[in-house]
Parts: sequence; structure tokens; C-alpha cells
Amino acid sequence: MYVPKLRRISDVIKEMKAQDPDSPVSWYFLRELCKKGKITTLKYGNSWLINVDELYAFFQGGGERR
Repeated sequence: MYVPKLRRISDVIKEMKAQDPDSPVSWYFLRELCKKGKITTLKYGNSWLINVDELYAFFQGGGERR
């Protein structure tokens, strides 16, 4: 059974910065991907939850989700 890794935007950025301190990915950029439906998200209270696996697949494929 697949269990998605859902993380808040701020946690995703911390994880990405830990792997690549020079990463240009910002909170605003990730929020825009969420709002435009480019990646699957879940709005929970005031937070956007992002499926981290899908986000990395988005960056690797360079395109929108199918």
C-alpha cells in the first residue's frame, strides 16, 4: 500500500535546503504550484500539504501531473 509523504510547504523547503543549500525553490513558488493545480495538494487549515514524492517527480519530469 502506498502512503504518500505529505508535508507542509515550509517543511518541504527545509528538506530541499538540507539536500541542496543553493536551491532557488521558494515558499511562493511552491504555493503557486499548489494554487494552479500543477501538483496534488491538500489544504488543511491554513496549510498546504504537498505530496513530496509527486513534487520531486514533477521536477524530474519538468511538467504537469497527468
